[in-house]
Amino acid sequence: MTMKMNGKKLMPQISVKARAGLTDAIIKTLAFFSLYGIPLTSRRIWELLYETKAEFAEVEQNLRRLSSAGTIEAIGAFYALKPWDQRQYEQNNLDLLKRWKLVRKYQRLLATLPFTQCVCVINSIAIGSVKAESDIDFFVITKADRLYIVRSIIILIFKLLGVYKNRTHIANRFCFGFYVSEYNLRLEHLLLKPDDPYFAFWLATILPLDGFDTYQNLIHANPWLKSYFPNFDPIQRRAYLGGLVNSGLKKFLELLLAVPAFLIEPLARFVHIRHTFNLPENRWSTSSTVANKHMLKLHALDPRQKIRDDFFRVISQTPKPEKLESDKSIL
Repeated sequence: MTMKMNGKKLMPQISVKARAGLTDAIIKTLAFFSLYGIPLTSRRIWELLYETKAEFAEVEQNLRRLSSAGTIEAIGAFYALKPWDQRQYEQNNLDLLKRWKLVRKYQRLLATLPFTQCVCVINSIAIGSVKAESDIDFFVITKADRLYIVRSIIILIFKLLGVYKNRTHIANRFCFGFYVSEYNLRLEHLLLKPDDPYFAFWLATILPLDGFDTYQNLIHANPWLKSYFPNFDPIQRRAYLGGLVNSGLKKFLELLLAVPAFLIEPLARFVHIRHTFNLPENRWSTSSTVANKHMLKLHALDPRQKIRDDFFRVISQTPKPEKLESDKSIL
């Protein structure tokens, strides 16, 4: 808690118990991103502070303390559990920039697609860690009963543009692997039990390119996210929105396609769902693919259980400052 005296802010006074809880939360947040080898700023750590609510000043104070104790690494404005490869991190940022340029190139087109309510960048780009072979993943929220006509339009347009991902061309290609309809925004049933850190970070890091009201509806439809990240505020995601969208053109296209979409949607749904489950990878034991009227989630190799195991392993192997002091006293 930040206090004031004579109108001046004082450093927050944190109890030993509260400080230990805050330390654990910081370590958990850094542990997740350590799986991708990327450091974080204090602001991002505070925003994605794991299962703990705290003032930003409290987090900054604890970060300095943990850095001084040798529990975490700090270089400039960045923090991590262990030293990171600066050259690799700079290359990662260049690869991110390259992909964002491609997203921005097509952002207005994405926002004009008929029957879409919101298009978000997700996965590696949203988390902030990419490789040379990484694709560009999107999450699409559609109008009700238009999910599969939207997917058909997206496949047609972006294949014609030469940027749609396929089995032989992956790097820098667009992958639209997750669709939901506007009345199916509750995602809690997709969580692994008893804990699913990856899916929580996934939802907290997605970046809306348009349809911000619908994005906010998505966050509000998943109140469980606040239990993972009490400091998270979706309003911060406004920065990723594009410029003015030709809403008149979008409405005209939706009006023009209204009757064909109504007639074609049931057939498109049948074809897409049958094709999805005819693919052998979507029947693997590692698959968490979902394909129904309200959701299409293509996930043949679901890594969440492994990420969860790695996440908790890193946490358990990270010494706390109190443990470090105890070891020093023994020496």
